[in-house]
Amino acid sequence: QTLSLGDKTLQFIYIPWVHWPETLGTYLQEDKIFFPCDFFGSHLATSSLFVDEEAVVYEAAKRYYAEIMMPFRGPIKKNLEKIKALEIEMIAPSHGPVYDRPEFIINAYKDWVSDRVKNEVVLPYVSMHDSTRKMVEHFAGALIERGITVRQFKLSTTDIGKLAISLVDAATIVLGSPTVLTGAHPAAAYAAILANALRPKTKFASVIGSYGWGGRMVEQLTGLLSNLKVELLEPVIAKGYPKDDDFTALVKLADQILAGHRELKIVN
Repeated sequence: QTLSLGDKTLQFIYIPWVHWPETLGTYLQEDKIFFPCDFFGSHLATSSLFVDEEAVVYEAAKRYYAEIMMPFRGPIKKNLEKIKALEIEMIAPSHGPVYDRPEFIINAYKDWVSDRVKNEVVLPYVSMHDSTRKMVEHFAGALIERGITVRQFKLSTTDIGKLAISLVDAATIVLGSPTVLTGAHPAAAYAAILANALRPKTKFASVIGSYGWGGRMVEQLTGLLSNLKVELLEPVIAKGYPKDDDFTALVKLADQILAGHRELKIVN
């Protein structure tokens, strides 16, 4: 649909679920400016009208995508197709600066919503008496030795938005948690709930951690990941402080992840 304003023509494009069901984009035909509402936005307050530091805006836009848009990957793919035929010279979203090089953000979105993942493991963890921390450190070292990038997050202090960003591309997520009152630590449970809500394109998931006398920590955390289309790998859970067998099991888990990443052809 179009609306003539005399010397200017507005073209309205229905782009639902970015991130509201009724979202409309508006294309100013004569000036080739696309106003996409929340689509292509960024979490960035700046005095610059236009994008002047692409690296800074990329990070802010990726955070915006991760925290708000990622659950709607399917609709976003369709909406990217809808605007493909438009001759766009500027994109002016509702949040963040104007893109005077529109291919910068369009190409970023194409990458983020694609099915391609990177040779990365996201490792959010929390530890109470250092057992889980020691396991995380050993496991991260084993992954790095195998050429896998590790995005490690200490949940007691981390910026949750940065955790969300890391989930955009990573092939694997491994949650680290001690057992608290027979269940997962609340911080680890929150990380699982966050990942489940954001629905990243992650391919593999697992759990590492420790317990004192028993519990259902693993079942609780994996149950909180029900929205993710992942292969669950064998968890590694130590009784008390990790022992040699536990460290060996962590190395085996790193080998399993490497094998999975090789199957995806993402290992250099």
